[in-house]
Amino acid sequence: MKIKELLFYLEAAPPALATDYLSLTALLISLTAVGFSIIKFKKESKVQIQADLVSTLTKIIDIVRNDAVRECREMLRESEVMNKIKGGKEIPPELDDKTEKAARYVAVAYDKLGFILKHDEDLERRVLEWHGDDIAEMWLMLRPIVKNIWRKRTPRYALEFERLGKKAAEMEIQFDDSGS
Repeated sequence: MKIKELLFYLEAAPPALATDYLSLTALLISLTAVGFSIIKFKKESKVQIQADLVSTLTKIIDIVRNDAVRECREMLRESEVMNKIKGGKEIPPELDDKTEKAARYVAVAYDKLGFILKHDEDLERRVLEWHGDDIAEMWLMLRPIVKNIWRKRTPRYALEFERLGKKAAEMEIQFDDSGS
């Protein structure tokens, strides 16, 4: 319906009917505005979700691949004491300062990673596919220290690292069993 036709009907119509046409027109304009607002909101939401994902991925990469975490992992891998612990030997009453600092640094880094990932199962699965072998290895190495020493002082210490480490270890076992 063209605007001229609408104006003609409004002029020719009784006053009550003209008010109904105006109300209907106002309603249609309002609904159109709401529709455009919803479309704009959805587009902005997608952009925000993508920005949040990029930010989260950057944080994950910073945690997993930063030089300090790499150095600490390598130090723990080369440590005779840590390899004995990983092999199921007795835990020494105290670790030397350098080894304990490296172990705590790795545990805290993976605890942060676990906290970030626990709210997004798909992202967690992808990170574990990419970096699960290191996480599983570090959890298996540090588990006796975390559970038997550090948690005596702080009962909730590295709970997210434990959760993530167990998942990573399970994925590694499934991967090994499938022969892939």
